[in-house]
Amino acid sequence: MKATGTIAMKSWDENTWDGRPYKEVEGRKLTEAHVQFAYSGDVTGIGNCRYLMSYGDTVCWTTAIEEITTDDGTLVLRHVGAYRDGVEGVIEILDGTGAYAGARGAATVDWAEDGSATYTLEYEV
Repeated sequence: MKATGTIAMKSWDENTWDGRPYKEVEGRKLTEAHVQFAYSGDVTGIGNCRYLMSYGDTVCWTTAIEEITTDDGTLVLRHVGAYRDGVEGVIEILDGTGAYAGARGAATVDWAEDGSATYTLEYEV
């Protein structure tokens, strides 16, 4: 199956592992972000995501688990990537419930400079 649509970021709450706002800490740091996305299109729902990040001198490495909740069920995604000159990474569809029960596949997300994005999900159930 293939699904396409758009994503809007609803919230981004990021802190260092000791609880300080990430923007208050200069240089190398480890952070966790609780992020919420709004999906529209073929898959419509809310994505709740937890990112773990390691900021280096020129790159921020990321890994995350996201659950997208829709009226038809849920999808679970794993993100692995980095922020360098832009967003780079791999997104896997790991599982789901309801209409997405047992979903496995891949996702691509193209982020625009204004924070909006388009997505493509390709998966089997």
